[in-house]
Amino acid sequence: MYGLIIAGGSGTRLWPFSRGNHPKQLLTLLGGTQSLMQDTFARLAGSVPPGQIYTVTGLPYRHQVLGQLRALAPDLPDDNVLCEPYGRDSAPAVLLGALRIAQRDPDAVVATVWSDQVIRNVSAFRDALQRAEGLVAKGGLLAIGVTPTRPETGLGYIKFGAELGQGVYRVERFEEKPDLQHAQRYVASGNYAWNAGIFVFHAATLIGEYERLAPLMMRRFHEFQVPLQASNWSDEALLNQVYSKLQRESIDYLILERTDKLSVMPCDLDWSDLGAWDIVYQESPKNAEGNVVAGNVVTLETRNSLVRAGERLVTLVGMENVVVVDTEDALLICDMARVQDVKLLVDILKVQGKPEVQEARWSVRPWGRFHVLAEAKGYKLKLIEVSPGGKLSLQLHHHRAEHWVVIEGEIQVVLDESLRTLGVNDYIHIPVRAKHRIANAGTSSASLIELQVGHYLGEDDITRFEDIYGRS
Repeated sequence: MYGLIIAGGSGTRLWPFSRGNHPKQLLTLLGGTQSLMQDTFARLAGSVPPGQIYTVTGLPYRHQVLGQLRALAPDLPDDNVLCEPYGRDSAPAVLLGALRIAQRDPDAVVATVWSDQVIRNVSAFRDALQRAEGLVAKGGLLAIGVTPTRPETGLGYIKFGAELGQGVYRVERFEEKPDLQHAQRYVASGNYAWNAGIFVFHAATLIGEYERLAPLMMRRFHEFQVPLQASNWSDEALLNQVYSKLQRESIDYLILERTDKLSVMPCDLDWSDLGAWDIVYQESPKNAEGNVVAGNVVTLETRNSLVRAGERLVTLVGMENVVVVDTEDALLICDMARVQDVKLLVDILKVQGKPEVQEARWSVRPWGRFHVLAEAKGYKLKLIEVSPGGKLSLQLHHHRAEHWVVIEGEIQVVLDESLRTLGVNDYIHIPVRAKHRIANAGTSSASLIELQVGHYLGEDDITRFEDIYGRS
């Protein structure tokens, strides 16, 4: 079996923790040390060899995704991460992954999962994949539905049709996000499963259904299929031509709700889709007052609320059923009953051109991250963290000089033709137009303060000569 992880969402309902340049699938939301996407990969790797797991993500996230996955599977090939130049919803994303896997193995069975879900009953999940693999091995499509535990209005439901045996049913119809009365009726009937978006398919069968039900989309991919296959579906220019003519299409609406080949297998996975702050609240451990608290927080007579903070002290008095998320550059205060409207708030912020929608204070790069501490005319001050094994590109700047002081760890610095090793309190000056590079060859993080001086300090003032991450 092959695995296909869809990791392209923007997570706007979890703003301001989730941002355009660092969305929720790359974040740690429920404690632990791994991101949601890393948890998904590790869970899938219990059933699928890591080298047979493919991930579809947005082009801006390529290096972050590859870096996180290689922390779990160091030998994962570059082309196991497929990048869409534009977000066009789930139908093109799944088709891109299916075509790439079918190129490698035309008779493949593929398990598709989403990168932002929580599954606590991992053994049941792996048992379900094993059963599903056998059921679709000769051709077929099967959804792994989740047995509902409550009348949830924010999820889709699948109604069971005729029983096919082995706990599998034909799909009668899909019901998308019902009102509370209908949701209560669905759960009480026992004839519905939550649509978790987890499905297992025979690659040739799914591609055949795209050809039958989505001929325009297939035509775009077929037009460029031969050169894309030659590049293992990774040629950015060709993918840009394909995606520029595609409409936004959900695989549920385009394929799964219209095919007659889909069956459903309900399972008790202890599953949750972390789509909004109320679900994060439900899935997190609570204190005696029913609060979920993280960071520097003090509450008084506050109940049933979610409060996330950083180093800055956040205090609440006499509050109930609220969400408070405080980051270094943005604060969200929201009624727990209105968390779905955070997406509408983000839309307003986009219209107003607020940079906090896209950029967090910490900007993540494949080699580590940086934080702008201060900026004014003629200078910019940064805190830079370089991960173990991280290496910035060999580069130069046309409009600024830089001064570096190491404050943690040890770095190797290339400056024109010289190579130096700098430790804590060591410093170096990088003149305008000097070729330079930073690398961390150690096993722990290294940090430095960078002072930029010049008449133009934009991030685009960079000429790269060599980059291990493939950036131009």
